[in-house]
Amino acid sequence: MQGVAIGVVLHPRRDSREHLECVRRWAEGHGMEVRTLEEARDQVPAGVRTVPEEELAVDAGLVIGLGGDGTILRALKLATAEDVPVLGVNLGRLAFLAEVNLDELGDALDRIDRGEKWIEERAVMTVSGTCFPMEITSFNDSALTRVPGNGPAALAVEVEGEIFARYTADALVIATPTGSTAYSFAAGGPIVSPRHRGLLVTPVAPHAAFDRAVFLHPDETLRVHVLERSAPLLLEADGQRVAELNDGDCIEFSISDRPAQILRLHAQGFYERARRKLQITDSSELAPR
Repeated sequence: MQGVAIGVVLHPRRDSREHLECVRRWAEGHGMEVRTLEEARDQVPAGVRTVPEEELAVDAGLVIGLGGDGTILRALKLATAEDVPVLGVNLGRLAFLAEVNLDELGDALDRIDRGEKWIEERAVMTVSGTCFPMEITSFNDSALTRVPGNGPAALAVEVEGEIFARYTADALVIATPTGSTAYSFAAGGPIVSPRHRGLLVTPVAPHAAFDRAVFLHPDETLRVHVLERSAPLLLEADGQRVAELNDGDCIEFSISDRPAQILRLHAQGFYERARRKLQITDSSELAPR
């Protein structure tokens, strides 16, 4: 493994001292330091350094997300800026992004030591708009959601400079292929292989005959316009609030040239994982006797 350090992002409400100590012992044997974020200083064993977010992945060979999907998404955000792979360790219930469970952490580190690993690239979405100054990144999805009590969202979806559809709906979800199994799936969208790089656009409870999701090529330009009759909206990215939107605002979504890197250890495929974690069941007529 290249790098002089391992960064660890911890679940904010779980005591992870024992697991952090496991990582520290392994790293010490390889001449590497272990870092975690300053906010976790109360649960850090001796020998682990706390740093600000922007320093966690600098010169690191690996970042570990120790928690659920929210924690792993945060690890991806910090690691991708430095082109560092992420190992997701499941402390949650679903943790679709996790590669190993907590009791497998020690074995996972040994397998990394033996070179029994590979990197899987995942598409990253960039989001920019007229109502907030910075470009942000999203690894799962972004959602434009109506503020309750003010009527539906009214949105126009523009693809390649032309209006494709206008929706009144509760929300509009723009997901990466990785995020197709999250909010978009709950809204009735399809499961998309994470090896793809496009954007998936899924309306939530649309008041229209056309209620299907649309999957775009990574080179196609996507803009969403807030129409005059729309309720006030909230824009969220990976579950984090970004901005309030009003009529006339325009948000642009695209695929970044820099992918995220997920560290893989298991040979099981994406579809086996989707079947297990989403509890997909067979038709009762075809179930094994």
